[in-house]
Amino acid sequence: MSLSVNAVRFALLTRFLKGQAKVPQMPEAALRIRRLLEDPRTSLEQLARVINSDPPLAAYLMQFAESPLLRGGRPCVSMRDLLARLGTRQLNDLVLGFSLRHLFSSPESALQKAFTLRWRRARERAAYCAALAQRSGLMLDEAMLAGLLQDIGSLPLLAEIEHWPDFPREVATLDELCEELSGDIGALVLTRWQLPTAIIDCARQRGKWQREHSGSADLADLVLVASALQAAESDLPEILPAQLQLGLDMPLTALRDELRQELQLWLRLLA
Repeated sequence: MSLSVNAVRFALLTRFLKGQAKVPQMPEAALRIRRLLEDPRTSLEQLARVINSDPPLAAYLMQFAESPLLRGGRPCVSMRDLLARLGTRQLNDLVLGFSLRHLFSSPESALQKAFTLRWRRARERAAYCAALAQRSGLMLDEAMLAGLLQDIGSLPLLAEIEHWPDFPREVATLDELCEELSGDIGALVLTRWQLPTAIIDCARQRGKWQREHSGSADLADLVLVASALQAAESDLPEILPAQLQLGLDMPLTALRDELRQELQLWLRLLA
């Protein structure tokens, strides 16, 4: 980056840290469903009615009715059937994921393209997280959500860039900006949304490939490995400390090949 772009980058981060830039609220649909799921009095019928009142969300969820990823022999014929099969955690994750992809819209094609690219990467990261969680014993639904949200800081960052017309719109420059600032801004967003500390920490540890810690493997380890599996960086070590924490002591290239089939299955679920 040039000095002028670096100056803008510093100014952008300062605006977010001082609360001068807009931080998005958690999508209303996700908030509504989360409140219902947290209430033990909520019935499947009530939950189905609320979801069916949002036709785009209902249509998205019903795509899973014929998915081979759903366990059970008989097909789902109603929203209630689908909700009973998905389970509350997975439903919460799917609703939040669906809401996020519609949370950003820009009249500038360059910014919209940058967001679409990063959203595609977020889905792939979440798919890797799900596959890794199955092997490491960490909670699958929490892992999938953490992977999806690790780069959430890019969303308000790209929205703020609309107000900086002199900032370059080249794909590489926008991508580099997001890579540098997304972690810090994402931690702010997730804290505002009152998400679990473990998920917030995944955003905060973004890109810290040499992270080491005592104790058992945690969610940040898993998301770091998932991000490394996506990365094309030649300077990454063959085996990250996070992999050793997770008991995945094989080169990243070998792990990527081993997870290839599982990755495709989870991408279908998250598409």
